[in-house]
Amino acid sequence: MQEQNRQLAAILFTDIVGYTAMMQKNEQNALAVTRHYIATLKQTAETFHGRILNDYGDGSLCCFPSATEAVKAAVQIQQRLQHEPKVPLRIGIHVGELFFEENKVMGDSVNVASRIQSLACANSILFSKEVFDKLKNQPDYKSVSLGKFEFKNVDEPLEIFALTMEGLIVPKREQLSGKLKEIKKKSAKKKLAIVAICLILSVTGFLIFKKFSAASGFAGEKSIAVLPFENTGSDNSEEYLTDGITQDIINNLSKISSLKKVIGWFSVRSFKKTTKTLKQIADELGVVAVLSGTIEKHEGKMHIIAELIEVSTNKRLWGDNFEYEGKDILSIQSEVAGKIVSALRADVTPEEKKSLSKHYAENTEAYKFYLRGRNFWNASGPENFDSAEANYKRAIQLEPNYALAYAGLADCYDVNYRGRSQLERVPIAKIYVEKALSLDSNLSEALTTLGFIQQNFDYDWANAKMNLEKAILLNPNNSAAHMFYGLVLINSGSDKNKALEEFKKAVDLDPLSYYANWNYSRNLYFSGKYDLSIQQFNRMRSLVPKPVNFVPDFSIGLNYLKKHEYLNAKELFDKLPPGNGTEIDDPQVMQSYGYAIIGDTIKAKVIFKEALKKHPNLSHYRNSQVYTALGNINEALNELESGYEFRDIHMFWIKVDPAFDPIRNEPRFKALIKKMNLE
Repeated sequence: MQEQNRQLAAILFTDIVGYTAMMQKNEQNALAVTRHYIATLKQTAETFHGRILNDYGDGSLCCFPSATEAVKAAVQIQQRLQHEPKVPLRIGIHVGELFFEENKVMGDSVNVASRIQSLACANSILFSKEVFDKLKNQPDYKSVSLGKFEFKNVDEPLEIFALTMEGLIVPKREQLSGKLKEIKKKSAKKKLAIVAICLILSVTGFLIFKKFSAASGFAGEKSIAVLPFENTGSDNSEEYLTDGITQDIINNLSKISSLKKVIGWFSVRSFKKTTKTLKQIADELGVVAVLSGTIEKHEGKMHIIAELIEVSTNKRLWGDNFEYEGKDILSIQSEVAGKIVSALRADVTPEEKKSLSKHYAENTEAYKFYLRGRNFWNASGPENFDSAEANYKRAIQLEPNYALAYAGLADCYDVNYRGRSQLERVPIAKIYVEKALSLDSNLSEALTTLGFIQQNFDYDWANAKMNLEKAILLNPNNSAAHMFYGLVLINSGSDKNKALEEFKKAVDLDPLSYYANWNYSRNLYFSGKYDLSIQQFNRMRSLVPKPVNFVPDFSIGLNYLKKHEYLNAKELFDKLPPGNGTEIDDPQVMQSYGYAIIGDTIKAKVIFKEALKKHPNLSHYRNSQVYTALGNINEALNELESGYEFRDIHMFWIKVDPAFDPIRNEPRFKALIKKMNLE
């Protein structure tokens, strides 16, 4: 038998009258009203020693240690909510026994309080006879009886009172309507019983409160990994759909600021069809809870089973199954994410609540094309980028205002090389990302891409910083936004320590991402933290894609050079593979730089000459590093100036890269720094 914690309390229910209509009429006004309400509720509950057991945006369930404190709180709430923006709130209060079982609060008294609240009108406070008996000897709290009412799922009629203090509305009995019993014919008794059962189930679901306590047994911070849902259907071609729905659930959860860690897709995808235990996965990703599930498509319907486990206790926090018609798949990620947020009892702001329910597409086929496009983009490689672009464009043909699809197109031209120079592709990316933001100015994905473009291509550090801060505010678990924000801070010379915190945050959110780990490791080097950089590069070796598997050796070699451990550095530079002249980071160019710093300039020149012969259009930035190391200052500056003109992808490192310390006082170098807004 599960342990129950019982207590006597005053139960207070609130609800904003007409909230749905308010949202439909004027969203901004509705959000302002909700913010005013939530701030007032939290502050007043704390003042009168109350607890908010459930805050669902436009209403709440609270408990107080006494009826007097509950009524005092109710009066203060209603008084404060009459200031602009005014909030049309109704309040119902009852006294009775609550009992807590795991993460649920239950009791007949909760049901009664809910019914009383349903009877109230805007700016009124109604309560039961039990509350009246506690207040009748207190002259400051005058009330009037509204008579007895028969409520649904309440056996005996209840006498209800209205507080009559100045400024409060006292409704007339004939105006009242709520969850009252209706007189039915005997032939309808069966239908009434079914309705009653549905109401009981609904109330039970409502009473799952969101604030973790020691009694819940949930350990540590609210952190979660959503594992790739398993496609259990017979059609393997639907794999992109199950992956896409998983990613959208992750993206929705990522926007909830009270969830301190939501692991990114690039990390969880490695556990697809894994044989590892949930404990092993949770330890590897650094989370407390893990969601797993299956999706089966059969005869046009999608059947989903999902389960949320607190790994340390193996406790099932939540589980459910859903069935959707094919046309309803747009709702899956929002509904599942909402259930998880409730199970984790995470606080949700009105803006986050609105974001959870938002659909970026109304056309189901457009959504599928978008998921296909993202699936190809995640796979990387020029052919996959072309397929991603084609699917994103198909999605836009079906849904012309599909902001996420435009953001996806921007990434096809920005973050990945596609065999074109930045000068060719980034202007195209800018067109797409600006289109995405014209459709939705609060799209975190698009703001992240724009922030990267502004620092890496425009050298507009201030606007890049502003847009990335906004992206993080809108999606606190956006690993890429934290990573790019770190780049702005360190490359502009703003704040190295804060930058490293952002890189570490990016890694925490996506611990198996090569790019997050590489940026963190590389910028530890730029910050002069050589031992930590070496440790981090060694730690990420298993994450490095084969085409660039030489990067850790070269990078650790750079750290050894700064530590003057030349033998260790040479051993690593000797291991670098022959260059093929096609990579942005050509191994031979890196090798020649290392030998030049060590002092073997003859070998450095031979290798560098070979690399240039294979491919004369190697990275201007990398070439300038070699020329600087060889002491050829004029050629180094020529290459850097060309790097600026052609927007070499590494140019935004120039201020912090120690490779250029020997030429920092050169007039041409200073002029370049000025052009890049890095003075």
